[in-house]
Amino acid sequence: MAKPQPTLPHNLHIGGDTLALDRALRRLIVSETQQLQERFPDQTVDFRVRITEEFDQVRGHQMRCEVVASLTDRRQVVVRESRKEPHHAITEAFAAAKVQLRRLRRRSVLPVAPAATTLSAAGV
Repeated sequence: MAKPQPTLPHNLHIGGDTLALDRALRRLIVSETQQLQERFPDQTVDFRVRITEEFDQVRGHQMRCEVVASLTDRRQVVVRESRKEPHHAITEAFAAAKVQLRRLRRRSVLPVAPAATTLSAAGV
């Protein structure tokens, strides 16, 4: 009897080349997504992950991982990483996405001055 595939979280869509997506890579993507969700529990993030194979004249065959993280307030983070090994491309892309999400969260926490006080302070 074959093992059932792990169920994907409702906020995750995985796509790309069928040759590039095996079970181990899908498990890695699901675990990286869950780690990011645990890192930012107060935010609802929808993830789209795409794995593709590409050929570069200089570097040869590489795997590209694209992570698109869409936040509920219409902000989006897009990260693309290319590496020889697909595992490295996935982990690097999710690491970069974590940094970008942290920066977005930090920017949204800063208080924003109301427009009326900005205009009156400028003497308008």
